[in-house]
Amino acid sequence: MKADELMKKVADAARLRRELFGPFGSEKDTNAYRLMNGDGDRVPGVLVDAYAGYALVQVVAEEALPLAVRLEEAIDRALAPRGIVRKLRYEEKGRGKVAGELIRGKRPPEALTVIEEGLRFEVEVLEGLHTGLFTDMREERVRLRRLAQGRKVLNTFAYTGTFSVAAAAGGAVEVTSVDVVPKVLERAKKNFRLAGLDPEAHRFARMDVLEFLRMASRRGWSFDAIVLDPPTFARFKGGAWSLRSAYGELVRLALAVLGPGGLLWAAANTEGMPPDRFEEAIARAFKDSGRQGSLLAIGGLPPDYPTLLAAPRARYLDVHVIQVS
Repeated sequence: MKADELMKKVADAARLRRELFGPFGSEKDTNAYRLMNGDGDRVPGVLVDAYAGYALVQVVAEEALPLAVRLEEAIDRALAPRGIVRKLRYEEKGRGKVAGELIRGKRPPEALTVIEEGLRFEVEVLEGLHTGLFTDMREERVRLRRLAQGRKVLNTFAYTGTFSVAAAAGGAVEVTSVDVVPKVLERAKKNFRLAGLDPEAHRFARMDVLEFLRMASRRGWSFDAIVLDPPTFARFKGGAWSLRSAYGELVRLALAVLGPGGLLWAAANTEGMPPDRFEEAIARAFKDSGRQGSLLAIGGLPPDYPTLLAAPRARYLDVHVIQVS
């Protein structure tokens, strides 16, 4: 691919994101988003994310590395980012131990503060496979924020607590964040503070999610909204989680502690489970639980994650927001 072709692709991608968020590097309300989304932006095998003026280039296929190198040059010329970091995702091998390499410009701080819809979050651009903020779920956090007023919210697989912060910012009376990893729960508390919220006014539980839901049911606890956004697969001390085999059970356990009129955010990365199987797992869980649900919204990838029309498998995110009676 020639240099002028790459410059045009960068310009086209930047134009769309400018319409969504404002000019790169000077966005006001949201400065963390997908800048180029592989095939959807005509750069196969390469993902580029914007974080507060930095560009994170993720190479997901080894054969795409030469393209990524030239693309970094084009991004540098066209957008003048504060720095460019590269991660070789194809070296992941299931361990999630991918480190970033500074390619150009200034090295980002270890903990970088970004803005999403006016809320501040902490991300780690250089270390690890994930930064701490999944920007593909931005619109669902906005939706939860709009509907959280006066509700008791449970955020399962809470990770760094971005859904928890959105709920608390939207006026939830209490948010419970559950995750088995203590480090991410500490980061969740930091995110509360960055948003000007007191984490002490809310609850954090270091537990396996299924264990927590069973305990909550035994104790008669009830919530007004529950977020189910599990990883596709995860190992932890004493066990493992698999989206494909355990999603139905997860929904059933959540329904047991969701009060009448409550809202259920059922989300899945459908690369790990086809959309029809996702819907089937939800329907079966409702039938087994004897509960009724009304579908309020169906969510998916936001507009900064374009995909080719002829590539439905690239649209990996499926979200159903259900009101439960």
